[in-house]
Amino acid sequence: MITNLRQIDLNLLLVFDALMQEQNLTRAATRLHLSQSTVSNALARLREQLGEPLFQRTSRGMVPTPQAQTLYGPVRQALHLLRIGLGPQEEVDVESDLMFRVSMNDYAQAVFLPEVLSKLHAMAPRLVLSVQSDDADTLVKRLETGELDLAIDYLHFNNDDLRYQPLSEEELAVIACSNHPKIKGRLTMSQFQDCHHVSVHPRAGRGSPLEIVLGSAKVQRKVQLLVPHYLAIPAVVSRSHLLGTVPRRLAEHFAKQYSLQILPLPLVMAPVQVNLIWHKQQDVAVGLKWLREQLVSTMKRR
Repeated sequence: MITNLRQIDLNLLLVFDALMQEQNLTRAATRLHLSQSTVSNALARLREQLGEPLFQRTSRGMVPTPQAQTLYGPVRQALHLLRIGLGPQEEVDVESDLMFRVSMNDYAQAVFLPEVLSKLHAMAPRLVLSVQSDDADTLVKRLETGELDLAIDYLHFNNDDLRYQPLSEEELAVIACSNHPKIKGRLTMSQFQDCHHVSVHPRAGRGSPLEIVLGSAKVQRKVQLLVPHYLAIPAVVSRSHLLGTVPRRLAEHFAKQYSLQILPLPLVMAPVQVNLIWHKQQDVAVGLKWLREQLVSTMKRR
């Protein structure tokens, strides 16, 4: 193991980072704009300097060893901070190879992402957007280490290192199948409580905005099915007598396809605030500032 930082070449850490992300020698070389032999030689040098194999060749590609997994977090964060500190601070080069890693849920991917991607590619044709899961348990850590550049989420974390920028407000609505035996174009509070529901799993032990409002109003739902994603709810509702509470734009997106009734919630609830979330160390990153501006301007036009 390295005991003197002067022994190690920073370029080797860039190769290690690319291999950890791609877990494939050819793809890592493509990412770094290097030949495969150059990447292979760099890996050999890094293995020699660290005294650790780092990766095992398998039929699935280059699988990291436990030691490589342990090393990856600190290396990723160090490279992330160096890119911010040493990177250009003028304007983003929209003709260059830009890559951003953004967390968003399945609803945002279905309703929001197509329009965003169309605008981004019109401005930066070589841009790559890596959309990742909205796992609330790991979201803060991934933003801190630079594994994520940005998150689009309604959650608010008790962390002073995070920055928030309002992106949109989402009104919730209730959906029911068109031939529901009890629901015919209107929904009372009594019906809402008497019917069974499909809902998404709680995230990181947190109640959703809807659950918080229902709890405050002392309203209980009879949840008969829990699913991990919003996109499953319209299809489930269409083939059952379950009610689902989803963002109104999602309901409208699938209403015709699944022949759904869209009904207002039978209680007063403010729209859910959705924010852009990033780590404070990204405040001055030119590329991410540009990306945030494009996302906000796209949502304002909706």
